[in-house]
Amino acid sequence: MYNTILLQTDFSLEWGAVSSMKGVIKRIAPEVAVEDICHDIKSFDPFEASLSLKAVLPFWPDDTITVSVVDPGVGTERKASAALLANGKIVITPDNGTLTHLKHDPGIACARTIDEKYRYPSPEKVSVFHGRDIFAYAAALIASGKVDFHDIGDEYPVSEIIECPEYHEKPSIGKDSIGCFIMTGNRHFGGIEFSVTNEQWDGFAGDTGSLYDIRITCGENEISFNAVPYAESFGHVEKGCPLIYRGSSGYLSMDLNQDHLINRYSLGTGIEWKAVISAR
Repeated sequence: MYNTILLQTDFSLEWGAVSSMKGVIKRIAPEVAVEDICHDIKSFDPFEASLSLKAVLPFWPDDTITVSVVDPGVGTERKASAALLANGKIVITPDNGTLTHLKHDPGIACARTIDEKYRYPSPEKVSVFHGRDIFAYAAALIASGKVDFHDIGDEYPVSEIIECPEYHEKPSIGKDSIGCFIMTGNRHFGGIEFSVTNEQWDGFAGDTGSLYDIRITCGENEISFNAVPYAESFGHVEKGCPLIYRGSSGYLSMDLNQDHLINRYSLGTGIEWKAVISAR
C-alpha cells in the first residue's frame, strides 16, 4: 500500500487536465492522498522534469508513488514506464529522459512497461492523454493494492532507460573559470541554475563575498555580468543586484535580489545557453 501519489506535469493549471488525472486516481484509490510537485515544468522538456524529481523526491517518504508526465512523444512507441527505485519509491512516467537523474541516484531496481490492459476505460478512446488514461490510472491501481507493481507489465533492462544528453554535459572546471550551461530556471522568481553542483562549486570558489564575472551566450546573444558576489542569500546584495549562491536543489544558482533575472535579461534554459564564470 502506498499512501501518497505525487503529480508532476507540464500541463499548467489553466485547464482541467490535472484535475482529470486526480479524478481518475480518486475513483480507483479514494483513500490515497494526491499531492502536487509542479505543473509548470518547461513544456516538452524531460530534462527539467528529471531535475525536478531529483530535487523533490528525497524529501518524501518511501511509500510514495510519483507520476511525472512531460511527454512530447505521447501516443508514439516510447515506453510507458513504471520504475521501482532502490529506496522503494515508484515513479510512473514516459521513458523519455525523465528518469535520468533517478537512474544514477538513488538508482532504479526494476523498470517495467505498463501493460495496455491497465488503461482507464475512457469514453473518448484518445491517444493524447496518457497522463490520465495510463500513468495516473496505473499509479492508482498500484497504490490501492489492486495491482502489484511486478504485475503492471513486462520488465525491461534498467540499462535501456533513456537518459537526457544534458546529464552527461559536465562543466569544464579550470583554475580560474568554469564553463557550464543554464539547466533550468525558476519562472516565478526568475532565478537560474547552472550545470555545476554545489560540491563542484565548493572545490572551485573562494569564500562568500568573492567576486566573479559571468558571461552567458546563446547563438548571437551575449550577456555579461561583472563583479557578481558569491553570497549566502539574497539579502547580502542590494535590491535588484545579482548574486550567485549554493542552490537548494544542489546546483549553483544565480538571481537578482527581489527582481526577475530571466525576464530582465531575456534568458533561456537548455544546453545552448552557455555560461563562463570567471574568478576576479
